[in-house]
Amino acid sequence: MITFKTMENLSFKQAHELFINGFEGYFIPMKMSLDAFVIRMGNEGLSPELSIVMYDADQPIGFVLQGIREIDGQKIAWNGGTGIIPAYRGKKLGTVLMEKALDLLKQQNVSVATLEALSVNKPAIKLYENVGYEVIDTLHFLESEGELPYKEDLVNEFTIKRIPALQAAHGHIFPTRVPWQVDPSITPKIGGEAVIATKNDEIYAACLIRKKQQYGSEPEGVTLFQTVMKKESEEGERALQLVLQEGLDFKQPLKRTTYNLLDLNHKTISFLQKNGFKNTEISQVFMVKNII
Repeated sequence: MITFKTMENLSFKQAHELFINGFEGYFIPMKMSLDAFVIRMGNEGLSPELSIVMYDADQPIGFVLQGIREIDGQKIAWNGGTGIIPAYRGKKLGTVLMEKALDLLKQQNVSVATLEALSVNKPAIKLYENVGYEVIDTLHFLESEGELPYKEDLVNEFTIKRIPALQAAHGHIFPTRVPWQVDPSITPKIGGEAVIATKNDEIYAACLIRKKQQYGSEPEGVTLFQTVMKKESEEGERALQLVLQEGLDFKQPLKRTTYNLLDLNHKTISFLQKNGFKNTEISQVFMVKNII
């Protein structure tokens, strides 16, 4: 008999084992330690009370990890992972599991549910579409390494300001309907910051980045999560280029990556590709379901 409970009924060890088994044979297997699993739950705002576990009798066989955050009075939820153990796949249990997860979100008065899925995982995308999600954008993972071309003339045109990512989360600088892990409230764990280009105290463009850096040493790498161009003009484009070359440290021999970068940021993607960034084998789709 198939039943459902929230994940708070499992120990961390049991939840971790279910997570690993649920992703067995997946396109990108989720191999992480128990400690890493617990840290991920905390860092990414995933809640055992909001996460659903599917059982066959007493055996946990599937799960949906979920978290909720409130933005401007609106509750937004994220599906941080859906999995069913191999022996129970192909039995049309995925739809039932997702519907139970959405029921829990409705009980919490969630307005919008979001998730990301690998672009190559067509069965998962179809499953999510069957329960009401829509693909609203494609997410890019680009990379580069080494020094990149730096336009010195942009430096004198704008003022660059850097603020902690968490401060940017409350400053209405970046859009709010974005993939969960690129929101300023998630990115600041270590080294997250917003790099902002202003002129006459007006924001023209900004980017959200996080550096990989040991205390007291030079950065080893930097990841770009979001960009925004506040002024749709040639000036705005130059400001965007400035924050990118500053935020991504074009002058330094670093490893640079983008994470879940929205296709909506096509001017950012075009600029990066013209300056040495290459596509990786990974891409995802961003999916949204309006609940209320």
